[in-house]
Amino acid sequence: MGIFDKFKKKAQETETNVAEEAKAAKEDLEARGKAMTERAQKEADAIKTAAAEAKAEAEKKAEEAKAEVEAKAAEVKAEAEKKVADAAAALKLTVDGEFGPSSIKALQHVLGAKEDGLLGPETITALQKKVGATPDGIWGAETSSKLQEFLGVTVDGEAGPETFTALQKWINSELG
Repeated sequence: MGIFDKFKKKAQETETNVAEEAKAAKEDLEARGKAMTERAQKEADAIKTAAAEAKAEAEKKAEEAKAEVEAKAAEVKAEAEKKVADAAAALKLTVDGEFGPSSIKALQHVLGAKEDGLLGPETITALQKKVGATPDGIWGAETSSKLQEFLGVTVDGEAGPETFTALQKWINSELG
């Protein structure tokens, strides 16, 4: 075997060694890449799980907050309804045919007028509108007649105890 053959054999051995080393390096890189991919996938899965848990917790807290707000709203509504009922009950009239300040104030409440207990133009106008009389703020025969028609009592154009008794009953029915 000549020197050329020795070099050729050495070159082939080197080439084989380099190929084996390259193959080993490639396998090592592939294994490392696979391990990194698996690790990255596990981390991604952990992030997805944490995000799902955070979302679920946020949704739970939102539902709890919504329920709390709804409960508070119901409580406030109930309190307001009680106050309205108490106010209406406080305005309930003794039906006696006497049309004094308490009857006027209850009428004003029912009509949505200023509640001062005085039978002034604002209250009379509101009543006239309710019963279909000319809304001029002056109580006269037309207002009395229209009120009597509205209440279903004897129409004589003069409001007296019969008219005021019926008016008090109507006011009480409107107050609930």
